[in-house]
Amino acid sequence: MGAGRETAGPGRVAVVGGGVAGIAAVKALIEAGVEVFGLERAGELGGLWRLSDDTAAYEGLRLNTSKPRTEFSDHPMPPEWPDYPSRAQLLAYVQEYAERFGVPEHYRMRTELVAARRTGEGWLLALDGPDGPYEEAVAHLVVANGHNHTPRLPEPPYPGTFAGTSSHAHAYREPAEFAGRRVLVVGTGNSAMDIATELAGRASEVLISARRGVWVLPKRLLGRPTDQWNGALAAVLPWRLRQRVSQAMLRLAGRGGKGPALPPSPEGVLQDHPTLSDTVPALVAAGRIGVRTGIERFEGRRVRFTDGREDEVDHVLWCTGYRATVPFLDPELVPDPARLPLYRHVFPLDEPALSFVGLMQSTGSALPVVEAQGRLLAAHLSGRLRRPHRDRMLAAVTSELHAARDRWGTKRPHMRIDVDRYLRQVARDLAERRGTASSLAVERRGTASSLAGRRVIVTGAAGTFGRALGDRFTALGARVVGLDLVADETAPVPVVGCDLTDPESVTKGVEEAVRLLGGGVDVLVNNAGRGGPAPAELRPSEEVHTQLRLNLLGAWEVTAAALPHLERARGRVVFVASRMALLPLPLAAAYGVSKRALAAYADTLRLEVGTHVGVTTVYPSMVRSPIHDSTREAGLSLDGVSRPEPLEGVVSAVVSAVTARRAPRDVATTSRGRAEMALARHAPALTDRIVRRTVASRLAAGAFAKAPLAEGLRRRHGRDG
Repeated sequence: MGAGRETAGPGRVAVVGGGVAGIAAVKALIEAGVEVFGLERAGELGGLWRLSDDTAAYEGLRLNTSKPRTEFSDHPMPPEWPDYPSRAQLLAYVQEYAERFGVPEHYRMRTELVAARRTGEGWLLALDGPDGPYEEAVAHLVVANGHNHTPRLPEPPYPGTFAGTSSHAHAYREPAEFAGRRVLVVGTGNSAMDIATELAGRASEVLISARRGVWVLPKRLLGRPTDQWNGALAAVLPWRLRQRVSQAMLRLAGRGGKGPALPPSPEGVLQDHPTLSDTVPALVAAGRIGVRTGIERFEGRRVRFTDGREDEVDHVLWCTGYRATVPFLDPELVPDPARLPLYRHVFPLDEPALSFVGLMQSTGSALPVVEAQGRLLAAHLSGRLRRPHRDRMLAAVTSELHAARDRWGTKRPHMRIDVDRYLRQVARDLAERRGTASSLAVERRGTASSLAGRRVIVTGAAGTFGRALGDRFTALGARVVGLDLVADETAPVPVVGCDLTDPESVTKGVEEAVRLLGGGVDVLVNNAGRGGPAPAELRPSEEVHTQLRLNLLGAWEVTAAALPHLERARGRVVFVASRMALLPLPLAAAYGVSKRALAAYADTLRLEVGTHVGVTTVYPSMVRSPIHDSTREAGLSLDGVSRPEPLEGVVSAVVSAVTARRAPRDVATTSRGRAEMALARHAPALTDRIVRRTVASRLAAGAFAKAPLAEGLRRRHGRDG
């Protein structure tokens, strides 16, 4: 058996593959507390983005999806990178992602899964590692080996015999080896276009054989990366209507020109797999790349095409795709992975100890998809999300397959995913909860994957809200540093002393917080605030000025200082406002006005930076805390006007806003709060009448009888004495 390891205990999981799918799966399982190890036969992680004989990568390879549509949700790409990063950049990005979340130490490198045999308890794995072959048992097997490593050639082969040389795109590395040769590139996918472009500068002649028409899209459309248009439309339009809009935009962009061109696709732009290229259409129009129809037969070095044309070529480069294979599984269990019915493209219907991550063909980047699949898998294996009944899974798979055939026809319908629709579906799945008694424990498991390793600044960290936020973020795996007027060694997180109303102090405080967090910030929670009595009818006192400076300008100062870091991290800003920002109450004008101004600042900030930083405003009601003590001491307590709510619910609302896939705009912390906010926005006159009646009843009960600041209010209501 060689260098064996201990037999796995119950629940242990093995993930096969060290590419983006395997890395995403291992990361999610680690964060869910599942015992896991990964297997990778190469010496480094990165999968097909590694430049190696066993991958399809070549030096000039670039992404065909833009940065925002490619990156993992919790690890943004550097802002200085181009819209479509290179192979080398993506490899560095994926490896940095793995390092950041502690994935490599869970992998066994240079270890190949030779065979996996199903047992009553799980799987017995036959492995071949650096020290030789051995066996190991696991409870669950995750297949994340990718499907771009087994080249696919035309079957049956074209008639005749070709006397020149041929190769598959899998073996292509650089154009120099084809210098001075006549090359026929077969295929119209992204690899075919990229390779043809490189060859046009080296080969003596380059031809593209297009068996069918193809959509060739520009990488930028109307001033922004093309795939971002479809992503924006996907949130609001079904695909058929989206297709009409997309094709209208392409006509508006006016790509057509004079001269030769690739044949157009008979399908709609969203019913095919479009190719992105800014160079091939121009090279074809200029005659530097020739376009031919499908191959009919070979005759020596001559190639006859289906339209009767013939050309002599030296080399045929097959850009004809790959076969999905799982050589380590019994063919009776998985005869053809590309036709395997999988619930959510992850779970086999009849094999609960087996899962797949990355076995799909997406309309966009694979990275967000495998990230979602990893989280779905982790939720299932950690017990947070139950596997549905087989009948329900079969119904979902059948419905998806019918929709895929309706849209894409017979072109790998089992593997097809509309990336935007799929991500929304998985988000809904992950939002499900089992019962309410353990809601906090469920939240801790569900948000850990979003918060683990995140760098958080909380203002007002030494106060009631700040301490609770620091506790919760830390418990969920985030690194937290607080800002408060005085450094507090008793707080649950490090607190940097900082006067939020002093710009110089804010600059130094944020710099120190960033240093303590390791050089960056992912989340800023503007929680610091001050309340107190301040009737609107009186001239603004020093208390009014203090509240305005802290509640509004202090949050503004901190946000501006942290924003460069947040933008680099594609981070989040949360402003803790108040229900009084929408539902003003008398005798506390400074607090209500400052919080309403804070919400207006958040709205304006969202318009300016919302493409790169998520901005959310949370509106709690009254929470029993020292912020209300000065109001009570002045005899102006509004306890009977505004209903208190639990502190825990407000903290949960902030955490939910930070961990949501898309930053919500406004968040009420209770159902009553949502009703109050809706009433204040849509029926302000009615809201005023309700508040006035409530205050009048409080006055009648003598609530403010001994409060000098309420003298004018009592007099106008006939209650002065």
